[in-house]
Amino acid sequence: MITLKTAIKSTLIIDKDDFNNTNLIGVFKEKGLMLDTISDEHDYIEKLEKNQYDCVMIDGELPNNQTNKIIDEIKGNYPWILVVIFLKSADYTKIIKFVRLGADDFLVKPFTWDDLENLLRHYYY
Repeated sequence: MITLKTAIKSTLIIDKDDFNNTNLIGVFKEKGLMLDTISDEHDYIEKLEKNQYDCVMIDGELPNNQTNKIIDEIKGNYPWILVVIFLKSADYTKIIKFVRLGADDFLVKPFTWDDLENLLRHYYY
């Protein structure tokens, strides 16, 4: 049986919430997983070009429809990357919009490691 530890090789989180990023870094490190985070959504292209990510998690509340642009860029150039959107609430209008753009799934903040691990197991097992 494949474990989450061997299935997820590398994750990038694009989220302005530095507190959330810091907590996730600690949990990923504790689980033996690689995680990069950026809080400036304009830096994602450079990260994607330099690293091979299996999963990108994006704040669904980025200004100026930046989340839409990032989803479009990732799915257009790296269609194998799992895209997960973080939302402040289960706003189904936003969820449908992001899924139509190519997002694979979503999580509502605040979420637990168990929530995240269950979501990732769905895609990597």
